[in-house]
Amino acid sequence: MTDGSPTVALIHATPASMGPARTAFAEHFPQAQLWNLLDDLLISQAEAAGGVSPPLRHRMLTLIRHAVDGGADAVLLSCSMYGPVAVEVASLYGLPVLASDQALFDAVSDQVARSGATRIAVLGPVPAGVQDTVARLRAHLVQGGNPGVRLDGVVVPGARDATTSENLVALERVVVAAAQQVEPDTDIIVLGQFSIAPAQPAAQAAVSVPVLSPPQLAADVLRAHLTTQVSR
Repeated sequence: MTDGSPTVALIHATPASMGPARTAFAEHFPQAQLWNLLDDLLISQAEAAGGVSPPLRHRMLTLIRHAVDGGADAVLLSCSMYGPVAVEVASLYGLPVLASDQALFDAVSDQVARSGATRIAVLGPVPAGVQDTVARLRAHLVQGGNPGVRLDGVVVPGARDATTSENLVALERVVVAAAQQVEPDTDIIVLGQFSIAPAQPAAQAAVSVPVLSPPQLAADVLRAHLTTQVSR
């Protein structure tokens, strides 16, 4: 820790996730010192390879090791496609190593358990990311004893361009439109990627069902873990 402030290493696969992560931590865990590590070819190369190939997995493992060796108190991946890599190595280090949507998936499971929700829509900016999130969330729910939940993946038209250009107004417009479209047949809306998280407040204000977003939830989990650790 630096000056008593825990250092959270954020590993990004696109610059578009950096702003949403910074905002989420500023609002939910302002005591954290953020350390941004970026490899901006991780997503495009995974899409071209049809998934996270062994060389890409090795690149992510190297970035995680770099963060740990550099003194991070926690590591958070901001790219959902690389979540399984974080899960794979989390037990190897004496500090939290979180997938981008680990806290999100746990929150969805809690919502399902409390409300009996059976219909979930996963929104995202690109097909590969949406498909990956749906598959892993389905596996998470099945493992948690909720095999009957229906998951629908929805690619939000225009979301990728809006995140690339950092146009919040445009991003809110397209995400809100998608959320309103799926709302009548949905119990929970999930924003699957960090890059569209800035639209969460607008989307939540526009619909009556819960809209869950990963960076805010991840910041809450890390704050609870690291703050408890410091107080001991």
